[in-house]
Formats: sequence, C-alpha cells, structure tokens
Amino acid sequence: MDASERLLAIEEIKQLKSRYFRYMDTKDWVNLRTVFADDAVFDARASLSVDGKGEGGRAADSNDWVYEGGDVITQFIVGAVETSRTVHHGHCHEVDILSADTARGVIAMEDQIWDESGTVLTLHGCGHYHETYRRQDGQWRIQTSRISRLYVSLGDQPD
Repeated sequence: MDASERLLAIEEIKQLKSRYFRYMDTKDWVNLRTVFADDAVFDARASLSVDGKGEGGRAADSNDWVYEGGDVITQFIVGAVETSRTVHHGHCHEVDILSADTARGVIAMEDQIWDESGTVLTLHGCGHYHETYRRQDGQWRIQTSRISRLYVSLGDQPD
C-alpha cells in the first residue's frame, strides 16, 4: 500500500469505530451488527472491573464475558445496554495497517451508563479498546476487540 492508501485505510477504521460508539448509544442494533466480522471475538471481561477479575456483585458478572460471532456480540451488547442511557467516547486512535486487508489498533475510551430513567449513573469508566480489523468486500470490520480499564466506578449500584 502506498501512503495515501494507508491513510485512507486508517481513516476508514477510525470511522468504523466511531459508528460502533454511535450505533450503541443510539440503540441502532441493525447497523451495530455491521461493524463486526461474522467470526469476530469480543472480550468484555473488563467491562465492570479494572482487571476483568471482579470479586463480587456486578463486577464478578463480567468475569466470563467473551463472545464469538458478530450476531452473538451484537445480542450481548443489546442485552447489556438496551434499556440504559449510554454515552461512549473514543479518542486517540492508534491504528497500524498490517496488510491491505488487516490492521490493529488501540482506542482510548470513556463510557457512562445511566439506569432506565436516565437519572442514576450506574457506570463510569475509562480505558482502551485493543482491536484487530479485517477488510472484506471492501469494508473494514472489527475482527477482535478487548476492553481494558484504567478506571471504573459502578455508581450507586452495589458491587
């Protein structure tokens, strides 16, 4: 790939991750499914704890959250946030193009989740998404995604 092709691929991947956040927050489940490869893997064990090894309460619930397949991942996300108000921000995309059709990246993130009423903050977290991407039929898709946390607070809910 020449420099312009690499830059275009990086921008397309950044746009892909931006759509992931927007589709999740706007509850656009049909389009959320389009960001994942059919055989994608999503490691969400650190969703509710810094190390993915919560010792009790809600934090322990996520200790086994590893999902395989684009449909399964989408259904997991729907189940996790469908009735909640969510705000996800992605920042500082680091994207390495490995070949014409593969890439990897690290995206800094912050998320906030409120209960159904939108008044009780149940999660505030910061961390990173560690991902790989694959281009199929001219479109980049998330192949693997793993959340890591630098900070997480489970708000007013018991841990």
